[in-house]
Amino acid sequence: MRHLLAPLLVAGLLAAAVTLLHRSLRHYSWADLGGDLLALGPGVALAALGATAVSYLAMTGYDALALRYVGHPLPYRRYGLASFVATAFGNNLGASAVVGAALRARVYSSWQVPGSAITRIIGFNVVTLALGAAVLAGGGMLHDPAGVGVALHLPRAVVLAVGSLLLASVVGYLVWAVAGRAVGWRSWRVERPSPGLAVAQVVLSTFEWLTMAAALHVLLPAEDRLPFLAFAVAFSIATLAGLVSGVPGGLGVFESALVVLLGPTTSPAGLAVALVAYRICYFVLPLLLAAVLLVVHEARPVVEASRSVRLPSVLTPSVLALGVAGTGVFMVVVGDLPGTRALDVSAVTISLAGLSALLTARGLHRRLKGAWAATLALLVGVTVVAAAHGDLALAAVTAVLALLLVPARPAFYRGALFARPRNPAWPITAAVLVGAAVWWQEFSGFGGAVDAPLLAASFSGDTPGADRLVMAAGAVGILIGGRRTLAAAVPAPRVADDDEVARVADVVARWGRCTSHLAFTGDKRFHFSPHGTAFLMYQVQGRSWVVMGDPVGNPADFRELVRSFLGEVDRHGGRPVFYNVLPDHADLYRECGLSLAKLGEEAVVPLEGFTLSGRAKVNLRNCRNKSQRLGMTVEFVAPGDVAPLLPALREVSDAWLTQRNGREKRFSLGAFEEEYVSRFPLVVVRQEDRVIAFATLWIGADGREVQVDLMRRLPDGPRTVMTFLFLECILWAKENGATSLNLGMAPLSGLSTDATASSWDRVGHLLWSRGEQFYNFKGLRAFKQGFGPRWRTRYVAAPGGLALPSAMVDVATLVGGGIRGVVRG
Repeated sequence: MRHLLAPLLVAGLLAAAVTLLHRSLRHYSWADLGGDLLALGPGVALAALGATAVSYLAMTGYDALALRYVGHPLPYRRYGLASFVATAFGNNLGASAVVGAALRARVYSSWQVPGSAITRIIGFNVVTLALGAAVLAGGGMLHDPAGVGVALHLPRAVVLAVGSLLLASVVGYLVWAVAGRAVGWRSWRVERPSPGLAVAQVVLSTFEWLTMAAALHVLLPAEDRLPFLAFAVAFSIATLAGLVSGVPGGLGVFESALVVLLGPTTSPAGLAVALVAYRICYFVLPLLLAAVLLVVHEARPVVEASRSVRLPSVLTPSVLALGVAGTGVFMVVVGDLPGTRALDVSAVTISLAGLSALLTARGLHRRLKGAWAATLALLVGVTVVAAAHGDLALAAVTAVLALLLVPARPAFYRGALFARPRNPAWPITAAVLVGAAVWWQEFSGFGGAVDAPLLAASFSGDTPGADRLVMAAGAVGILIGGRRTLAAAVPAPRVADDDEVARVADVVARWGRCTSHLAFTGDKRFHFSPHGTAFLMYQVQGRSWVVMGDPVGNPADFRELVRSFLGEVDRHGGRPVFYNVLPDHADLYRECGLSLAKLGEEAVVPLEGFTLSGRAKVNLRNCRNKSQRLGMTVEFVAPGDVAPLLPALREVSDAWLTQRNGREKRFSLGAFEEEYVSRFPLVVVRQEDRVIAFATLWIGADGREVQVDLMRRLPDGPRTVMTFLFLECILWAKENGATSLNLGMAPLSGLSTDATASSWDRVGHLLWSRGEQFYNFKGLRAFKQGFGPRWRTRYVAAPGGLALPSAMVDVATLVGGGIRGVVRG
């Protein structure tokens, strides 16, 4: 639930800010915005652009100071690029520290700057930015605590306290630089800057904040302007509010804070025009320039290698996704297009288009073909509408993004360009909902009363109930359509043909381990190595491509086999999961970017020296003697002799399934199917000539390992029957030259609980210790422990983080037909 709180909080802040702006500027005619922007004149526009250029130039000085701090000098042409690109994208896309850090790391790493130095550079820049904001905001609060208190609706004492704290933090930083020492905790350590470097940070950051404020100040109507220093204080407070909100670019939050702080000193019309012009000068134009520079930077290694720029191979899909997402946020928040009314489009419809852009941006990030096509169509449509409406800024942005998408087509290789829906009802439903919403707003004549963006209209008390319902229907339709666009490209179901089964049988016979026999359950796909001497058995569930066990076959082919499989998964936009694997190939899985999480332990009984004599085996001896007194006998049946027993075996299996909720396990265990059961040796327990229990046995290719697979018993049979069956299997395997007998898994057994334990280990251990009412975790381990086994760890190898729980849900669905089937066994 926690991971949902941050997005909900951001959405709430955004909605509140948009509602406030809508109410404050409701009397301004947005149709006049184009003319009002032109009325600013070239002199004012050049002054704003000049202040913007100086501000971004000053921010490159942040990196100059940071490089001196870490002792890794670079030419200005290199760190200047990193600073500008990171700042431009961070300013526009929200979470500026995260976005800026990622882009700085990408550019600096290409110049061979060590990762530890990049981390220190990023931290140093954040501190530098904060120092200037603290000087301006704190100084302004102490200079005019009454005015700031009225604007922020805070008591004068609180304003004085906050202002004093901000300035005290700056003074404290300077004192630490002069007389302090390095601070740290355990292996984490921060060295203090030199006194000269710390003073340079404060001066440069304060100057940069002043130039940023100047870019907006010159755009305000001359008759409404506050004195510059007073305005700079209000500007810094509003900018900090936008940064803290987490809303991309602080859009809406920054503007709302300025409306509150400036109050009656500036007319709403003049402020609206200035804010739009400021967004274009300080945000949109630098973002477009940064995107071009980043593409050129990414292309340089390719140019040097091939002497020709191959844009599709170097244009980062994530950069395009960020640009489309930023445009989508703008349309969702602003909604109404300025300019002439020759082509009148409602704010709600534009907001729905923005919501579509946000969803397709996610698909671009995942490199989906369908998302590329949908985004291109959407951008072309918005460009045409915006140009016809007179909004040349939005038309220019969307046109540039569309032009960048066209040559980048090869970078979007996952899934199908136009995937045929398995269930056409969902696309039809999405089209009907969105179409109805657009018709209501644009053509019906009923939706004209709503002249606000989607978020503002949703939270406004003036919006009629019918309009709210239609807007909700349109949003739901876009979400349904977006889900289809982002859906994983699952390959069509198919059954392995006779040729594949023959190839699998040959590999298993030569190299197979016991679990390799799961290839014959009939529910798996196969991925072969180029030489055909190794394979993976897998199935697709949701986004997860679940491989059962380790690779099977010639170990020399395993690396190439796994890598080719991961490439196939990547082309389909899937998620690789290697389920129930041994640690033998852990390095290979980690090398491929997968994390290993412990599933549990399996009991392997060593047969060399195994005996029933001695005190340790008294319980096993007693159980065997008791079973024999009850008339139980055991018989081992060769595969060719199983067929006559099948009716009796099915009777036992059906009775067992009825007691166990009537559900067969699949994928990771054998199921009772006559063809499958007839492939393997069988152990049968009889009582008075009646079959009361049986199990199939897997035997490895070298004959040294035996494993018990499919087990069934009559519910009303003797309680000792399964212990008797396992014990006889152990003795039979030893007599036939095997060195071990595998009794199977004890799920969630042996998971770590110390300070190094992962979240998965902690959750698994909690289920192990508290989940006996759902599954007999402890009892199963105790039962197998009675045979004196060695416990061998089994893992799942999958992408780390939040992908692991999702992957395990897919595995549970695949194995048990859903979580209910897993819990009930």
